[in-house]
Amino acid sequence: MSPTATDRYLSGLVSNLSEAFIMFSHEAVKLNGLLERSEAASSSDSSYELQKQCIAEVQAFEVYLNRKEEIFAYLNVASR
Repeated sequence: MSPTATDRYLSGLVSNLSEAFIMFSHEAVKLNGLLERSEAASSSDSSYELQKQCIAEVQAFEVYLNRKEEIFAYLNVASR
């Protein structure tokens, strides 16, 4: 049985979701490392890096949520 265009599209959406989650996970690990280092040293540079990493993590999570919503929207349309 060959995959249909619908199956390939859904597969692509799931792959994008997985990539977005991996990106979010990497950003979360970086943030955790910065938080651990920031407890030891308090400087404007470390504070700036921490703020920058927080923004990167939030943006990565937003990409993940958007991909998840795309899948739910597609499944809702496909199920009608």
